Amino acid sequence: MMAETNLCTRCGLCCSGALFDFGPLTGEEVDQARADGLAVLEAEGEFGFALPCPALDGACCTAYATRPGTCRAYRCKLLRALEAEDLTVAEAMSHVDEARAMLAALTLQLPPGMTVTDLRRMRRRATAEDDAAPLMAPPHLMIALGMLDLVLDQHFRKASERQIMPRG
Repeated sequence: MMAETNLCTRCGLCCSGALFDFGPLTGEEVDQARADGLAVLEAEGEFGFALPCPALDGACCTAYATRPGTCRAYRCKLLRALEAEDLTVAEAMSHVDEARAMLAALTLQLPPGMTVTDLRRMRRRATAEDDAAPLMAPPHLMIALGMLDLVLDQHFRKASERQIMPRG
């Protein structure tokens, strides 16, 4: 269990907005989530919170004892592989370090006030619209985001969560 804890507290990608931009909440969790400073969203009677999570400090959760159920239950592909002993702690940490370095490099290139989550949303909007829709972000940022998402898809996301790689 110590190796898994060390991996998570070195990583934090699930909370940083690198893997996801939204976490689901149950109706019973809404008050606590707000008390913890999470940006609670509601649509059609469904609740969730925006990521990056404001309770994230570095790669550690400052609301760990009261974190939502989705956070308690989530186990990325890398963590599950480590638990199954499909890779070593050193290999897992290497993947974390690679992804965090790519995220940091991309973040440094973003215009002031823009997050990786914002950039990913721009890409989703552009791909959901007409082929003639203009790309709202510089191509070099979209390429860097694509490279990051490939690494995240390969090592961290389950097939159903992938952003770039085929879901098959």
